[in-house]
Amino acid sequence: MGFCVVEKIGSSGVIRFNRPEKDNRIGLLEAREIMDVMDKFGSDPSVKSLILTGTGEYFCAGGAIDGFPDGYAMDQKIYADATVDLQKAIYSFPKPVIAAVEGNAFAGGLTIVEACDLAIASTQSKFGLTELGHGNFPMIALAVNGKVIPKKRLFEMIYLVKPVDAKTALSWNIVNELVEPGCVLEKALSYAKEIAKRSPVAMRIGRETYYDMVDMNLSEAMTYAKSALLALCAMEDVKESGRAKVEKREAKWIGK
Repeated sequence: MGFCVVEKIGSSGVIRFNRPEKDNRIGLLEAREIMDVMDKFGSDPSVKSLILTGTGEYFCAGGAIDGFPDGYAMDQKIYADATVDLQKAIYSFPKPVIAAVEGNAFAGGLTIVEACDLAIASTQSKFGLTELGHGNFPMIALAVNGKVIPKKRLFEMIYLVKPVDAKTALSWNIVNELVEPGCVLEKALSYAKEIAKRSPVAMRIGRETYYDMVDMNLSEAMTYAKSALLALCAMEDVKESGRAKVEKREAKWIGK
């Protein structure tokens, strides 16, 4: 049985991590499977957004490091490469990505939540960087979550192996909204329904521009954004939006 349960609901591609007996941990094969499904959804014009969710107690409890502790270092490197590739694949996905966190998101699961554009969580969800409890250290989280979670809070989570509750995650901007258990996917789909009304071209180029600019200083980012705006205005869907506004009608997107 594969790691992912895949379905299309409305205009959303849904990937459900489905190995609850292993807390939905992601190893090399799992990461590759997720990326393969993402490629298919990314190239399907009927799919307007991607939702990542999980089955059972965990959205994802982190990684399953291939070849550790008694295997080969090269296997561990290949696993680490795939983990980073998955993170980058979420960043570079051509459509909005939503995390629907019904259970807990720990370790690498928390970095996946951070990679998504939006995140909905259950009021009962918990979030943590738990690696040090097993003698390891969340290296990739330093690069990913360290850009969002304040330093002292980040190290509190790491050093004390101290997960935070859903309300804290909301106050730290780790998630956008909390809903009652069992309602997370429904709420994520309601976000997706709104997203489907927007110009896919504008969202794609806007999303790409955000990630291109994220490490630039302000001056560089403004210069880059100016060029991105001019490129966007040349797209047919964006010109159509201007015409529709003048003509007081709904725009008709062609995805070009």
